[in-house]
Amino acid sequence: MNLQKEICAAFCDGLVVREVPVGYAISTPVTWFSGDTLSFFARVEGARARLEDSGSLLFDLEGQGVDFSSENRMEILSSLMDEHGVTLSEEDGLFCTEWVAKGDIAKLVLPFIAFLTRVQDLLFLNREVVRSTFREDLISALEDTFSENRVSLSEALIPNLPHYTVDVVVRAPSGKIAAIFPATNDVTVLRAVLFSMEVQKHNISDIVPFLIYENLDRGAITQQSREIAVNSDLTPAVWSGGRGEVMEKVRRYVQ
Repeated sequence: MNLQKEICAAFCDGLVVREVPVGYAISTPVTWFSGDTLSFFARVEGARARLEDSGSLLFDLEGQGVDFSSENRMEILSSLMDEHGVTLSEEDGLFCTEWVAKGDIAKLVLPFIAFLTRVQDLLFLNREVVRSTFREDLISALEDTFSENRVSLSEALIPNLPHYTVDVVVRAPSGKIAAIFPATNDVTVLRAVLFSMEVQKHNISDIVPFLIYENLDRGAITQQSREIAVNSDLTPAVWSGGRGEVMEKVRRYVQ
């Protein structure tokens, strides 16, 4: 037996195809992030057929924390779909291939499996990419809410303390300033706390320091840093709790 046949045998031994009302249910030897085998369907309608997921993929990913309202993540997903010839049906939330002649459906199986495997990358983006995505989404929302010319980055707001830079600065029409720190790690949280202490120390009333978390899951930020932040004068907000609510909170504090 040559290597090609050995590989084919190893793969096909774990491949199960059975007839179901919509066409065929296909179970592969590939493992999904949940530990279950990767499965999908071949929907057959007359002489045509297409491949589609079970309908739970989108919900499974969202349940694991993938935020599809994020422009960056949607761009990654769209790129994967384009690369593998897959579309997302708005009608039923299914990832599916194009319709082809029933006899040609087998040719679409490997690209579709590759897509289903690679879409899991959305779960395993390294922390720096995730942090960058959160920060970019936050900045974009602030620019949409307050206008781009009122938002600036990495700015020192206290003249005699040039090393205390603020990650995102929003100058409201009222004259008040939102000094925003996206809470991506312990260092950022502690920088925000120190800045808020300086604002209080210098009795600066027109600057409102904010610490905005992407979510409250324990990850890059330790419990100790969270406790220090809670006991400071920082105004907290949580991005995953509602972007509109976060923008409204910033607006309310600086109006």
